[in-house]
Amino acid sequence: MNARYDTLGRPRAEGQERGLRPLHPLLPENWISRAVRISMSDARWQQFDALIGKVKDFTGARAAGQVLSQFIDAHAKAAPTVHWLDWEHEKAKRVLKFEGTAA
Repeated sequence: MNARYDTLGRPRAEGQERGLRPLHPLLPENWISRAVRISMSDARWQQFDALIGKVKDFTGARAAGQVLSQFIDAHAKAAPTVHWLDWEHEKAKRVLKFEGTAA
């Protein structure tokens, strides 16, 4: 058979390898799809699935990505990066303050 038709004789679209349509819609610009293996308890998966179900703008993988993006954004806001020298400086001040009160 001609490469422009599937095994049932139906015409194929440009860039279509199998079936009548692509299996997944095109992603927006600058989006990347990756398979990730994650393990967690059944209760946590139920919570994650519930959060995905609340995403109204996307379905499937895009909804999961949206939930994870929101977690990353929340973590970035809640946990500002601290340079280790700043942490050491604060620790030294606490130690000196404690030694000054113990004498």
